[in-house]
Amino acid sequence: MQYYFAYGSNLHPVRLQARVPSARLVGVARLPGYRLSFDKLGGDGSGKCTITACGEQRVYGAVYTLDLSEKHHLDKAEGLGVRYLQHTLDVEGETQRYRVFTYIAAPAYQNGDLPPYTWYRDLVAEGARYLCLPGGYRSMLDSVPAVADPDPERARLNQGLVERCRAMNAEAFVLPE
Repeated sequence: MQYYFAYGSNLHPVRLQARVPSARLVGVARLPGYRLSFDKLGGDGSGKCTITACGEQRVYGAVYTLDLSEKHHLDKAEGLGVRYLQHTLDVEGETQRYRVFTYIAAPAYQNGDLPPYTWYRDLVAEGARYLCLPGGYRSMLDSVPAVADPDPERARLNQGLVERCRAMNAEAFVLPE
């Protein structure tokens, strides 16, 4: 098992477990000294999340464990070695620090001019809601300018994923009678 820090579209367990079935949520964590942005050039031509070292800011995310025998699925989805590079960092959980791996955009793929597709932004925001990340952070995610995906089939498939995340979020907050 290895600790993984998710901060973008992998925040929500519905998304991450579709890629890595062994992924298990450990808890919420923060990464001080970094900022989140949607300026990584995605393979579909849109903006994706990355993190950058940046003084006083912080990134919130989730710590997951995953079986190393399945990590290659996540590496492939993230374009490890080309689009994203793997980094080892220390993040702060509620009661402990974790040494984690995460993916940060390769310099050649950082481009601040591309907005994310609406479904991608919403997938990140639903993950933040599921994890009950701080309200200001969730508001920042909700306010990221986004555009419609020009590929209707990709948009439909990914909007379905967003809806599954929303449904799970709604169920998580239903109080028992």
